Amino acid sequence: MSPLFLLFAALAQTPTPPDDAAEAPAPASAEAKDEDEDEGPWTGSFGLGASFFTGNSRSFTLTGDALAEYESPVWALTLEADGAYGNAAAEDEGEREATARNLGGWARGDYRFTSLLSAYTFLGAETDQLASLELRTHAELGLGFTVLERDKEAQELLLRLYLGGSYARDRRFQYFPTRENLPDVTLWSPAVGVAFRYDVNERVHLREDAQLLSDIFDEARVIVDSTSKLSVDLTDRFALTTFFEVRHDSAPAAEKVRTDTSLSLGAELEL
Repeated sequence: MSPLFLLFAALAQTPTPPDDAAEAPAPASAEAKDEDEDEGPWTGSFGLGASFFTGNSRSFTLTGDALAEYESPVWALTLEADGAYGNAAAEDEGEREATARNLGGWARGDYRFTSLLSAYTFLGAETDQLASLELRTHAELGLGFTVLERDKEAQELLLRLYLGGSYARDRRFQYFPTRENLPDVTLWSPAVGVAFRYDVNERVHLREDAQLLSDIFDEARVIVDSTSKLSVDLTDRFALTTFFEVRHDSAPAAEKVRTDTSLSLGAELEL
């Protein structure tokens, strides 16, 4: 098991400071309630992570992510972006080798018909040079089904399933070791997704987003994306975060492996 998850598990078991709300005067409680009511429908956050090594190997990796969310009883909008950049070289080698060069941005809108049923649209674009992906554009339409939902006393529990239709186009270009044009690939497929949100307690939050695409027209191709996030709040606005990502493409560009995984640790500031 990853030591990062053990660290977060230990922090999660740290006793929560006693609640002095019962001893506080009534006006202070009303004041806190007013502050909660003043919060607008928009929330946001951004995070950064970095690693540096020197000595027998010289390498660094920088990661970043940003998130903005709008929530109302009927409408929901999510804007998200993330990226990574890194390279490495042995001490006796002058030329450095890329270890991460990717960037992506996504927008998602949901309209809730009832507490159980919603419609959504999704647009995205991303690039990943190590995977020989110059640009992937992605559009999706479908329905969402809320299986579990609870938002009581700032402790959220949500399980939502998605079923829709997807179109994606990959513009491929080989960046390493030599630069070379590759055939583009189009993907028409049904889309199955899941969104899971669970607040272990007031400080520890678990998030999971996963999606499955399977081509139904051309050669058999399956794409799976999964992002797991665990965060521990150190203050009301500052948290330590860890991300575990899995990306699988059953028909990647030539000479590329099918599955990429990444584990990253960083810090996040809530806006």
